[in-house]
Amino acid sequence: MKQLLIILVPVLFLAVNGAAAPLAARDSPVKESQGASEPPGDVNNPEDTLPTWEQRSSPQSSYFGKKSDRPVSAHKINYFAIDRWPGNNHAQVKFQISMKFRVLEPNLYVLKYNLFPAYIAYSQKSLWNAGSDSMPFEESNYNPEFFLDYPVSFFSVGRIKLRNIVVCLLEHQSNGLNGVQSRSWNRQYVMFKFGIESRERLEIANSFLADKASLYVKLWQASGYSTQDDYLRALGRDARFPDYMGRGEVGVSVRNFLWRGSFKNHQLEVKTPIFRDPGRDSYEVEFRQQFPYMNFAIYLQYWHGYGETLLRFDRYGRRGFAGLSFSY
Repeated sequence: MKQLLIILVPVLFLAVNGAAAPLAARDSPVKESQGASEPPGDVNNPEDTLPTWEQRSSPQSSYFGKKSDRPVSAHKINYFAIDRWPGNNHAQVKFQISMKFRVLEPNLYVLKYNLFPAYIAYSQKSLWNAGSDSMPFEESNYNPEFFLDYPVSFFSVGRIKLRNIVVCLLEHQSNGLNGVQSRSWNRQYVMFKFGIESRERLEIANSFLADKASLYVKLWQASGYSTQDDYLRALGRDARFPDYMGRGEVGVSVRNFLWRGSFKNHQLEVKTPIFRDPGRDSYEVEFRQQFPYMNFAIYLQYWHGYGETLLRFDRYGRRGFAGLSFSY
């Protein structure tokens, strides 16, 4: 946990103080239309758009119907990375594919409010032993979920804004294996997403943040993990599955804080479980560097602790990956 705090403090400091030019004020839709044209949004991930006047004044109103977005977009980070040189016999590829589908049309309202912004999402994380002779997969984690994502604007302190409240009615995760290697659990969660507005106008690139920095707090109620508890008892351990995986999660992201110019679009993300056993620290650090005119980014990941996958939930590990992330 101390290592995580060492990372988070300078990241937040840079996020709040690193931007230079002040963001031009937009007092009304008339003034906004008379000013410079808005930079184009990321067509690959329509949820990441710059805050508009309508979004700030009425986040659940008709601006949904005016967005030229698509029903399918990226959910979590999509990446393909490896932990050793490809010729190494112990090289392992780690990749994640994640997408979400908007269930209803964005112009379906009750009294001008979108009361049911429902999404179905699917994510898959896999470990592939690419260095072995037969190149088998070690494990794949399958993660469908159904949630409601409410944009909000009723809370702000200076440049810090509450952007979204996400209510997940059901999230399932399992590894699809049989017998003693079978792992699965269910969750219902609520997540609060905060953003720190940038002093400069940010262009959206490869599903990066629309804000200078963001913080989310995710709290869940878990069930359906008795198989993991039985496994721990068989090993003579008193711990339970949530002691490793936590009962919530906190994440911090910040973008464009290291350099400017053509390669200014980059983003650092750090996340860790909360309300877990104090002796079982875990955190994941991800860094993406966007290339100009490309729909992919250089991707770096560092994992430390427990719970990297369901099969590894009780195994301590630390390792790094390098590869590419992409959007659609």
